[in-house]
Amino acid sequence: GVGIVLQFLHEQGFISARKALEVESGIEYDEKTQGAHKGNYLLSAVAVYNEFLLSKTPESGKAEKERAIEEDLVNPKGGPTKPVSTGKKLAAVHGVNIIDVRFSYAKDFQDIVASSDAKGSIVVTDVKSGSTRTAVKPGFFKAPILTTDFNPSNNLLAVGCMNGGQYIVDLKAKDKTGLLSDDVEPEVLGDLEKHGKYVNRIRWNRDGSLLATCSYDKEVRIYAVANAQEVKCELKGRFQFRRGVECVEWGWGPNAHFLYVSIQQDNYIHSIDTKAMKKANSYNMNSFGDDHVSFSALDLHASQDGKYVIACTDKDRVIMFASNSNIQVRNFYGAESGQYFNPRAVLDCNHSNLYATSYDNSIIGWDVGSQRPSAKLTDHTKMIRSLHVHATEPQLVSGSYDRTVRLWSV
Repeated sequence: GVGIVLQFLHEQGFISARKALEVESGIEYDEKTQGAHKGNYLLSAVAVYNEFLLSKTPESGKAEKERAIEEDLVNPKGGPTKPVSTGKKLAAVHGVNIIDVRFSYAKDFQDIVASSDAKGSIVVTDVKSGSTRTAVKPGFFKAPILTTDFNPSNNLLAVGCMNGGQYIVDLKAKDKTGLLSDDVEPEVLGDLEKHGKYVNRIRWNRDGSLLATCSYDKEVRIYAVANAQEVKCELKGRFQFRRGVECVEWGWGPNAHFLYVSIQQDNYIHSIDTKAMKKANSYNMNSFGDDHVSFSALDLHASQDGKYVIACTDKDRVIMFASNSNIQVRNFYGAESGQYFNPRAVLDCNHSNLYATSYDNSIIGWDVGSQRPSAKLTDHTKMIRSLHVHATEPQLVSGSYDRTVRLWSV
């Protein structure tokens, strides 16, 4: 018990309090041994106690909101979805490390996955038919591809590279058959201004009219993209942050105009209001509101109903927030975050299950309602670099340094 408390105080930055407890208890904190304890389990205990207090007090506006959130998480719309369990290797052929995988969310292309690798090639695969082809050959881009995203309204693919290059590529297909045809040659329609460092994320908004990019050069850029007779890109906003930007993620539904941002060595989720095209609120991820940086968000993922934002941290912890707030509605433990590892987390289409990559080359799944582990997917043999979820089906796709793309289904 004391070990968990010591670890909790250490994680939260209460060093003086930790030292005082060491003196009083006679137990010295050792990060190698007691670091195995999950001090933040105490936060879950506090949450349970707060729920107990709420049950004993008259309803308030805040209490009603929290109860509504809890009801939504325990009983998701459409009923709970079974966790994925079965994995298979897709036919996509990569001779080097796979860096990114993305499902298309465009209506007629939702079974298409794009996988990209360290030599700059992009392979497209139909997960239903198994058909596959190399849509962009090695050398087409002059640097490894780090991030991609399909436009949700058409077959345009946004690409971000290690050398700061960012592009809009037309895969020249009106349907899936055309996309998988060897006769189709890609064309770069938009060659955007280079970032000064790696492009960490490139993301279309939910209707495909805006494109956001971010980089370790401390900058987020937002482009308006018109696609009539030809693609036209106009820089609408350039936002500087105090450290390198790890991730950007668009909201959904009523929050679709918000772009969420996480940066290095920082305990906040920042937001940009793209209606006003200005920085909006920042939300402290620390439960007690202090500014000690005990963890940072390396990945963000928004639920499709717009209600929640997932922060995948560098400290073996995935936190689920109510959107546009610092309210922690769930905490998930069990996925490991090793040094130099970039974890990824996703929710399925009705937020029944959450999945996160782990340093031990596995994918961990949890039931969101109960917060209990529901799956451990172990077919990859090397680091999993990317994870994405199907728009409407209970399916995941993952890409790894073992050079395979895997599809996970119920």
